Amino acid sequence: MQSSFNKPVFLYAEDDFDDFETLKEALMHLSDNYEIVHAKNGVEVQEYLNVAEEMPGIIVLDLNMPVMDGKETLQWLKNEERFEKIPTMIFTTSSREEDVKLCQSHSCTFFRKPTLYRDLLHIVQMMIQMCEENRVKEV
Repeated sequence: MQSSFNKPVFLYAEDDFDDFETLKEALMHLSDNYEIVHAKNGVEVQEYLNVAEEMPGIIVLDLNMPVMDGKETLQWLKNEERFEKIPTMIFTTSSREEDVKLCQSHSCTFFRKPTLYRDLLHIVQMMIQMCEENRVKEV
């Protein structure tokens, strides 16, 4: 079994702890080959990335967070050369067209948070695929 250190990281910025736990549960349901790191806002994303020994395989951002929201975090990530290539997904309750367009302009994937667990499992499976594709590129 791999040690936690070698597991690819999902960095999930989400201020709602229940939403974080639900995604974590779905990820663990599908695979135990990943570590999930919780950031409560964009500032915590910055702090994590600035000290991380290995970059996450994927960054998942909620849009509506205090301190530094998902939009600001996405723009910061895509303006930082060392982070711009990390696959990023907006995972939100928003369905606003301007939020979708912001994602598209930054080569980011956009998903609305589903109400059904089976739909969440499908989205988490796509997150795993994005993470794995990123790992293949790094090798």
